Amino acid sequence: MNDKTKGNVLVVLQFALIAAILLMASDEVNVPWIYIGGVLFIAPGIIILFFSIKQLGGSLTANPVPRERGKLIETGLYKYVRHPIYTGLLLATLGSCVQSMAVVKFFFWFLLLALLIYKARFEEKLLAAKYSTYTDYMKRTGRFVPRLK
Repeated sequence: MNDKTKGNVLVVLQFALIAAILLMASDEVNVPWIYIGGVLFIAPGIIILFFSIKQLGGSLTANPVPRERGKLIETGLYKYVRHPIYTGLLLATLGSCVQSMAVVKFFFWFLLLALLIYKARFEEKLLAAKYSTYTDYMKRTGRFVPRLK
């Protein structure tokens, strides 16, 4: 399987897991602090997603294979985190899990986390091959969470 095909498979799995988490029926939890707890993950997740996508501009692709004419972005959120889109997705979907408190949703969230870790490693291998400065970028920048210095 070539890199592009592997990337497409990972993207399909990623969107399937996100859809499962967001669309899965669950009992409504009518506890205000649980609802607020979910919002405390969802809101920053969506904000991070928005700015991450905007900052990537023409380099944006869901497939982990870098665009041929893409550029390595190391500014904005990318100055602190190598994969802020994945961070935003994980936060927003975790918020959905918290709001429902459905064990099965948490199970799918952990599958999404494992998939995004795998996808990020695959993507980083491809980015390191394309951009000579990527290895140094990896050393100073956290994958999903900013490194504490």
